[in-house]
Amino acid sequence: MKTRAQQDMELAARLVQGVRDKEDKETWQIYGGLCHSFPVMVRTCGLCQALAFSQAKAGDGQDAREKAHRLLMQHVQKVLALSGDVLPAVREASASQYMLYTRRVLSAWVYFKRFAESILEVKSAASVEEG
Repeated sequence: MKTRAQQDMELAARLVQGVRDKEDKETWQIYGGLCHSFPVMVRTCGLCQALAFSQAKAGDGQDAREKAHRLLMQHVQKVLALSGDVLPAVREASASQYMLYTRRVLSAWVYFKRFAESILEVKSAASVEEG
């Protein structure tokens, strides 16, 4: 039986490697930057607002930035093991469930940040997220 940390690490490794394998370089560089900045946004303004920001940026086009934000939303959904859209589930959660979602995302996202550095070779979010 694996610990939650081991499960989070395996999930993050698989998802980040999938971004590297399936997406163009610009998309995965932007996604890597988001992996660095997302936990800061969650701590600063809350999980719901951070997700709302990414959903607003995701759009429905094929722009690299939009694709990166859609990937982030999909990956948060997988971390939380939700079957539907992540934003409505988080928005409609009870206070205790919302706190649990926030803790789950922040604890798992440590691995997304580390794999963004090692797999995607993205060192800082500032240069790719500005603009």
